[in-house]
Amino acid sequence: MRSEIRDTIQVLLWPLAAGLAYFGLALGALWLTQGKDGIATIWPASGVLVGALLLTGPRQRRWVLLFGACASLSANCLVGDDVGAALSLTLANVVEALVGYALMRNISQNPDTFYTPLAVAKFSAAALTAAASSSVIAVSLSTAPSIGMFVSWVSTVTLGILLVVPMMLNIAHERGHDALGETQRWGRASVTLGLVSLVLCLVFGQNAYPLLFVPLFAGVLATYVCGLHGAVGSVLLTAIIGTIGTWLGHGPIHLIITQDEAATVLFFQGFLLINILTTLPLAAILNTAAKNHEIVLRANRWLEMSEHLGEVGHWRLDLKDNSLFWSEEVFRIHGLSSGEPPSLENGIKFYHPDDQVIVTRSLEQALETRKPYEFEARLIRSDGEIRYVCSRGEVELRRDGAPAAIFGIFQDVTNRALAAIELANARLQAEAEADVAMRLALTDALTGMANRRSIMSILDRECEAASQHDKPLSVGLLDIDHFKSVNDRHGHGVGDDVIRRIAIECNTIVRATDHVGRIGGEEFMLVLPGADADTATLVGERVRRSIERIRWDDTALDTITVSIGVATGTGNVSADELIRQADQALYRAKREGRNRLRYAG
Repeated sequence: MRSEIRDTIQVLLWPLAAGLAYFGLALGALWLTQGKDGIATIWPASGVLVGALLLTGPRQRRWVLLFGACASLSANCLVGDDVGAALSLTLANVVEALVGYALMRNISQNPDTFYTPLAVAKFSAAALTAAASSSVIAVSLSTAPSIGMFVSWVSTVTLGILLVVPMMLNIAHERGHDALGETQRWGRASVTLGLVSLVLCLVFGQNAYPLLFVPLFAGVLATYVCGLHGAVGSVLLTAIIGTIGTWLGHGPIHLIITQDEAATVLFFQGFLLINILTTLPLAAILNTAAKNHEIVLRANRWLEMSEHLGEVGHWRLDLKDNSLFWSEEVFRIHGLSSGEPPSLENGIKFYHPDDQVIVTRSLEQALETRKPYEFEARLIRSDGEIRYVCSRGEVELRRDGAPAAIFGIFQDVTNRALAAIELANARLQAEAEADVAMRLALTDALTGMANRRSIMSILDRECEAASQHDKPLSVGLLDIDHFKSVNDRHGHGVGDDVIRRIAIECNTIVRATDHVGRIGGEEFMLVLPGADADTATLVGERVRRSIERIRWDDTALDTITVSIGVATGTGNVSADELIRQADQALYRAKREGRNRLRYAG
């Protein structure tokens, strides 16, 4: 039960407040101006009703209309209207509120409604339409309808909506956002509008001088200082103070040469309308400029954060005077404190001497081709540290197509460049190590010649070539005679020297197209491409005799001899078959006394 009562109170609170505000403003306007037929100089109550409809929810709007209708009826009856006339005026007031709400119902959802010139124009048109619709009803139901009444009603209601609705919506949208800033704005507005009130009292407290331009000037100043609050507040104060002054017989309005009170009121309404239509668009323009400035500042802050995070700066070279602009990050990359950027010439000197030509050539080429450019270069910071930077830019053209400036971004890519250099060095080192490993895998460690794997691979390759081209291929197997006794008598060190010397001799004697490899402890293989039986025998004998003539004075060795077996194949050659035949020939050379060559066959 209590929750239902509390909910009902919450629903009725704002409609009741709107009704009381409507009643007070309506009664005050009618009493102050004493307008004929209940038509006041300004009718702020209409703005209260429209604003309340815009700001309340669906459950509250019917109560807003009900309390507003009661307030209108009561106010009109209290100033002397009969019930019929009061009912017709109340009907007109309700209709104008409904029409205004229908045309402006999207306003309360958009806080920027009064902050663009186009939105102000649409809002003003909606206020005029609402006032005209209610004026048609009021004039139609009046006992003495007239054009003057229609015009006066339209101007009165339009002014009320234009003055009150923006203020209500603006206050509602600002409530709860940036409380400190809102307090400061209201404090500034209070002081400014207080000064405006003083000026208005001086203007409308006399009727000796036509000072109607002063309120407009004061309104413009208030708009510059306080924005929408200053615009609406200054015009509202002009309406109140001007109405009171006129009612008391003071103010520049009385300088008009006319005795027609309606014309005087209409003139004053036109004056107020000009004020509001001057200050509202000005407030919108100023707010747009302020918002754009705020957007630019916010974008600059984001840009600075992004540049610092990504180590990217931006720059611009004005070609008119060669003046250079650097962002904060460009200064940081150069190792400099923020300040005045250097000249173009000094800026280029920050680059490594070997890279300065890259910079100048890129700029010159961009100016010549009008196309974007990009380069990477080394930068020498003020502390001597070398940094790698990437610069990308393009030419900014004037309307006539001539270059006006060059602008671009400037990124510190030192980590990437060093990583690339390290990666390249690592790749080169890996390739070198792979070459070494490959050589080790294919090279005999003792002699430096091809090992068993390598010479066997060479033999397979030469067999395939011989088969494809139908050419002869010979293989020779060489074995050092009595090598075990060399090791036993002189040691393995001397034995190794013997193997190395024989390897050198073999490589020296064979043809340039031949291949020699060590296939075992004291065994060697000769691969002789294109060699027939005679050629192979000749090469083998030359090798054998050369080894036999070696003098071993340094090692006190006797003559070292070798036995050689040679085999030749033609056409479809088999490596295994050649080796088998050469091995049989070698065995026969050993059996027949060593230090000789035998040919398979």
